[in-house]
Amino acid sequence: MVRFRKTTPILLAEDVKACVEFWTGFGLQASVTVPEGDGIGFAIIAGDGVELMYQSFSSARAQRPEAVERVDRSIVFVEVASLDAVLAALPRTEIVVPDHVTDYGAREIYVRDPAGNLIGFSQFGWQE
Repeated sequence: MVRFRKTTPILLAEDVKACVEFWTGFGLQASVTVPEGDGIGFAIIAGDGVELMYQSFSSARAQRPEAVERVDRSIVFVEVASLDAVLAALPRTEIVVPDHVTDYGAREIYVRDPAGNLIGFSQFGWQE
């Protein structure tokens, strides 16, 4: 039987630094950054049970162009303790799906990160 330890999405971005700044606004930290020219080519952003990796399109193509040939954008679902705290810390960004209650009882919002990925923040067990 396969035993999984964790999963970490690797998201491609034109501007990795902007993505790092997006997440540090929520209190996460870039534990690893790899420079690329004047910017960042790769970063690991982590904290409070969340880990994301961002890699620049150019560095991904330089490593294995065939591997990222049809990769465009992703959706990341993040369960949070307080959606109100997320809303208070939310940087100026595109809100794709405004604050709402789902059919499965979660309160959610979906936004775009600076790379264009869809990020869903969801709070379960909330009360009005």
